Amino acid sequence: MAQLGPLTVFARNRDQAEYLIRSRAEQRGVTVHGVDVADAGAGAWYVTVTVGDEDTAKGLAAVLDEDTQVLHVRSHPRS
Repeated sequence: MAQLGPLTVFARNRDQAEYLIRSRAEQRGVTVHGVDVADAGAGAWYVTVTVGDEDTAKGLAAVLDEDTQVLHVRSHPRS
């Protein structure tokens, strides 16, 4: 088993923070074996996710702390 985190998640409460992480993991094909949530203050939560060794790389690539509804636009220099 491997632990990923702590990840910072913004949520109304502890249960919502856990739900968001579990939901994002499921959407991205990562099997979660455990979740530990700690208050980070100001509506933020530190979440540590336990995944199987076989899902470690997939879990890191899944970026579970990022909302899938946010469009991330990065500028690339023109050649």
